[in-house]
Amino acid sequence: MIRAVIFDMDGLMFDTERLYVRALNEYVGPKTGVDFPYENVLKTLGCNHAGFKRMFPELFGTALTPEQCTVLVTEWMTKEILHHGVPVKPGLYALLDALKADGVRTALATGTSRPIALEYLRRTDTHKYFDALVFGDQVAHGKPDPEIFLAAANALGVDPADAAVLEDSENGLRAARAGGFFSICVPDLTDPTPRLPVPPDAVLRTLEEAIPLIRAINGAD
Repeated sequence: MIRAVIFDMDGLMFDTERLYVRALNEYVGPKTGVDFPYENVLKTLGCNHAGFKRMFPELFGTALTPEQCTVLVTEWMTKEILHHGVPVKPGLYALLDALKADGVRTALATGTSRPIALEYLRRTDTHKYFDALVFGDQVAHGKPDPEIFLAAANALGVDPADAAVLEDSENGLRAARAGGFFSICVPDLTDPTPRLPVPPDAVLRTLEEAIPLIRAINGAD
């Protein structure tokens, strides 16, 4: 029985990881002369700022600090979203509406900081769908540590065994598995499943495909 669903945000709900990659390659790189190899960028997906800060020197060198990089990325992405809005992934609203109709509780568990995540939720009118919100700056250990998902389950009052995690990144799926959750992968920039020691419980093409899956598990279909 899936009593609750925990959502990642970037790359899962919103198509913002593509914006992140563009920000590094089109703005931060040319402005600073730092190289951002795509494979190394992928390793940072799903991390909170503490994890990003720890990994940054090994992945991108020391010519730029992670704090400086974050400021520049935020600067570029803020302008992009101001002009074009937050890009919503296909099927998001359909899934959120279905979970609400079925009485399945929901939480957001994102490595993104509270101010930025809340702005995305406000701009997309998705805040109203969630029973709990956990942000990257509220936990000591980012994904692939399961801390953020366990905090979300605790906020919802459910056992991890009774909750599903929706993720697109390798770090997020590793965290879901480590926490004992039913893991659902909806790939974004790349399919992370070949890099996982244990495959996720389900791999879907779109968020909307989670509706019949969860209903079947719950005996509703």
